Amino acid sequence: MACNCNKCNTSKNCGCNDTALSTPCTYSDCSVGSERCADIQCAECVSYCGTTFEVGTLGSILKIESGERLDSIIQKFALILSQGLGACTSDDVHHAPYNVFATNITNNSATIQWNNVSTDTQTLTVEYYQPIIGWQIATSGLVNTTLSYELITLLPATTYKVRIVSSDASVPTPLTCSSVVIVFDTLL
Repeated sequence: MACNCNKCNTSKNCGCNDTALSTPCTYSDCSVGSERCADIQCAECVSYCGTTFEVGTLGSILKIESGERLDSIIQKFALILSQGLGACTSDDVHHAPYNVFATNITNNSATIQWNNVSTDTQTLTVEYYQPIIGWQIATSGLVNTTLSYELITLLPATTYKVRIVSSDASVPTPLTCSSVVIVFDTLL
């Protein structure tokens, strides 16, 4: 989806769905010094197909699975960069869900999806951010096998931030871990 495939040249096939870009032509700038690739693949369309591997020791393991999506791997690394490798980011302890994304975005709703939930996670909470108001709970108490939630009654043409907060069974206070924050705009 680069110089040979863009909104300005809709006869060229592109990416995962073989459709033209829906972004403005300026995102497919083919002038000197801009895009160098004939075709660009989106992270959600690329998987790591090598052998599963892990690094680290108990409580601080980074594991990349064969077949894991690149966007999930990028989210793992982002969480590790911001929080360090350990509680909430290690693959062998309770951690935040990875591969969080929004689909079916309309003018008043969006479906939030995620996966790679830790087996130590007891419940999940979906939170969204509204300017001036701050973080709000959309729903809580979701079981660890729940992998999506539809946000409804959103405002049209509004930027939303969403995160998934996982909680374990620690007593008396459960450990909570936040996913990456995804950002999307509802339609007009």
